[in-house]
Amino acid sequence: MKFRTRPLLLALILGLGAVACGGDPASDDSGKIVEETDEDRSGEAETEAGAGASDESAGEEEIASITNDSEQANWTVLVYVMGDNDLEPFAVGDIFEMAEAGSNEHLNIVSLIDRHPGYSDDEVGPLGNFEGTQLIHVGKDEVLQSVDLGEVNTGSADELAEFVTAGIRQFPANRYALIIWDHGAGWPGMGPDETDGEDILTLPEISEGIAAGLDATGVDRLDLIGFDACLMGTFEVAHAMRDLADVMVASEELEPGHGWDFSSLEILRSGDDVTATELATTIVDTYEAHAKDFGTAFDITLSAVDLTKLGELDSALRELGDVMEFADNALLAALGSARQDSLAFGDSPDPSLATNAVDLGVLMTELSENNISVRPEADAVLGALETVVIHEISGIATSKATGLSVYFPPSSDYFDGDYFDLGEVPGWSMVLNSYFDGGSRLASTGTAAFDEEIGIEYFFDDSGINVFGTVIEGGSNSIVSAEILYGVIDDSDGSIIFIGEEPADYTSYGDGTGEVYGFYDLTALTLSDGIDTDYAYLDMEFDEESGFLFFDVPLWYMPPEEFDTDDPYHDLLLALTLDAEGNIVSEVYYEFTDDGMIGELSADPDGLIFPIVLNEYPDGTAEWLTLSEVGLYADLPNLIYDLEPLDSGLEIYVELVITDYAGNVSAQGGFVTLP
Repeated sequence: MKFRTRPLLLALILGLGAVACGGDPASDDSGKIVEETDEDRSGEAETEAGAGASDESAGEEEIASITNDSEQANWTVLVYVMGDNDLEPFAVGDIFEMAEAGSNEHLNIVSLIDRHPGYSDDEVGPLGNFEGTQLIHVGKDEVLQSVDLGEVNTGSADELAEFVTAGIRQFPANRYALIIWDHGAGWPGMGPDETDGEDILTLPEISEGIAAGLDATGVDRLDLIGFDACLMGTFEVAHAMRDLADVMVASEELEPGHGWDFSSLEILRSGDDVTATELATTIVDTYEAHAKDFGTAFDITLSAVDLTKLGELDSALRELGDVMEFADNALLAALGSARQDSLAFGDSPDPSLATNAVDLGVLMTELSENNISVRPEADAVLGALETVVIHEISGIATSKATGLSVYFPPSSDYFDGDYFDLGEVPGWSMVLNSYFDGGSRLASTGTAAFDEEIGIEYFFDDSGINVFGTVIEGGSNSIVSAEILYGVIDDSDGSIIFIGEEPADYTSYGDGTGEVYGFYDLTALTLSDGIDTDYAYLDMEFDEESGFLFFDVPLWYMPPEEFDTDDPYHDLLLALTLDAEGNIVSEVYYEFTDDGMIGELSADPDGLIFPIVLNEYPDGTAEWLTLSEVGLYADLPNLIYDLEPLDSGLEIYVELVITDYAGNVSAQGGFVTLP
């Protein structure tokens, strides 16, 4: 199996500490909409005669059998719900939200919803707790028509194309919107469809499916394309959609499971001439209000993008790419530092899981400030971005977001070769190539390193430990990031069990040397289910402007049905936001799939959560492992988080780490006995 365990060596650390934060059961609304609306409305929905025909091998004929007798509407909104996975409970809830708006003579809401047999038993009005896929013409608090399509692979471009074709043919309108719903990962696409081989819709497949559907109907382009999914608000996705729609709505950051508020489609019922821009703006604003109602608004993003103006951004990025092709060491380091200081989305303390999506606007702002030689090109990208992004919202943790992200791994070691499947990404492909080529040259000429003779220096104050390291002359101008890590030693094999990391400050001096400064407050994070307590790895950042602390905690999860299997654990990330008093103001558990998709976890309370730590062996290799085989019950709302102060007299290991733009790492650490 994937996991390894170690004895609970961290029991040397103090027991329960001063700052105790627990989940609020009332804040977990993952099934609330379904439970309330299903009870209230299941008796109201009615199915028209002949609407329930089913066929296990349903194809285009079955999809096309749903009809619309009214005249051409103002809008047809097609919602492609890929709910055949752990997001199924949220999918059912969103159908009820669509019914809050409902079709009328001005609006058609048509949804294809694919369900999983195991995650939810919620009923959808007269359709009951169906399995497989239903095509639904959604009325006001009722199912106007439905077609049982059997089991449909929603990870297929052909199925997407058939849905688009049938939706447009059977529900003609002046304007069309297509919203695709599921886990998302940005440029890798969306999915998976679990009961169809974990199939995903890659970004080229999404483009192919939409294009084929439009071609079959003679419609030139959609008025609006939306992605109710994590991380789809990227330049790469926008570029892929530029010839298929006028306006795109998508999120740069991860989305909570509740997703968008589909009752916002009610704006289209009036018969007023609502434009795609107005609809997009409404979707963005109601999503923000929705997230505030659920208590998940602290780290959201959502933006509306004018795809008809994307050419301006393409041109600006091409000009930047032309300059970066001849970048010197200083410019490459400036770009790497800008990346490090940019707002990242779908990030993880485990770099192999990180999506490496960074906000394009923040990246260009930082680059412009870091290197005057490229300022005109960076500022031109910023100007074009402002033109393209019509409207965007963000939370406290994501307040700097500008509307679109780009794929930017920290080094070529983390570059995903599937990115080449997208073809050339205007300008940005050249920027990445130049950065990685420069890193290869740097790796062959020597990199920055700590002065081993001086070693680390430190002193304690009332708040914790202050740690300093000196960088030798010659490589300091290539450094792009610095961190402090801390942990304890395993005497059995000399390995270090790291329990956390935080950003450190790096200062470069004019003579080519530099200094790294890091601070650690001498606490450790624990998670408890009220029965057992485990230590966890904590990646912490502090925002001085807001006063909020942002915690990223890597975890593993195993559902009950996998207890007796050799299946690997599911990779999770717990994202916590704390205010200045240590109160939790936001907590969301996100799951990483093997295909790189990310979405909010729907955990079985009888499943197990395993906090993990980073174990580094004497030979320099490292792996993530759990300190206990017991695990914690996955009753997420009732898990308790603690920051525990370390024991006086405990020996810990503190380490400063610097990284250059080639991805080369230099570390310097030492053992310290706590006073």
